[in-house]
Amino acid sequence: MKCITIHIVIVIGMSKDKQEFIDQLRAGQLQQLFDYLPGIYFVVKNRHGRVVMANELAVRLCGFEHEDEMVGKLDHDIFSRDRADAYVEDDRRVFETGESVLDRVELAPDPNNSINWFVTTKIPLYSHDGGVIGLACIARNMDDAPEKLRPYMEMNEVLEHIRKNYAEPIKIESLASMANLSASQFERRFKKVFQISPSQHILNVRIRAASNLLSATNDTIASIAIDCGFYDHSHLSRNFQKTVGISPSEFRSQGRKNP
Repeated sequence: MKCITIHIVIVIGMSKDKQEFIDQLRAGQLQQLFDYLPGIYFVVKNRHGRVVMANELAVRLCGFEHEDEMVGKLDHDIFSRDRADAYVEDDRRVFETGESVLDRVELAPDPNNSINWFVTTKIPLYSHDGGVIGLACIARNMDDAPEKLRPYMEMNEVLEHIRKNYAEPIKIESLASMANLSASQFERRFKKVFQISPSQHILNVRIRAASNLLSATNDTIASIAIDCGFYDHSHLSRNFQKTVGISPSEFRSQGRKNP
């Protein structure tokens, strides 16, 4: 079965305010249509990159229970930094050029940190006078696209190993052996496929795991550090600040103020 790509054009007057923008998008049961399409993840963002609509599948994929929890959020509020940076860059290109991003293969966000691949398409949304005022993003699971998926599947064992063993020391040489490559070949191949080094990916997985524990438990930061593969409290704090932009304690405090 071939991957399905759906193209939509939505034209809205520039004079419409935000609520009217959302109302127009919802007109004709557009959202309901996408709730019924099997395996289709659908999100609409405004020109500032904030979510204004998401179907049920997209809401659950991003770790929320209700659409209202996701509306108004930016990519960096929802995803890990490496994923959010990639999504924002794609959005920027759509907003600035008016060109669609078609059939982009990428690792899907997942609240359980599992490995899923998607084909993603982003198209611009226009006002009556032709200005780009937002975008629609449609994604579909890659299970039915083996040829396009092949370069990514070659790294699937590596990604799965990192996902399951991030709390333990992970050597690049061991990962390279899984991919039947030398260490230098592996690093080049990994970066070519994912636009990120394997070491940075490992760090991001650990930071994401630490974020989940900071939000969901009362464990000390020192114990979370050890549980997530960091040497100690300071090692986690230093990398967390660099990656997320705030300290682990600040992140925990913000999460409890804004559940």
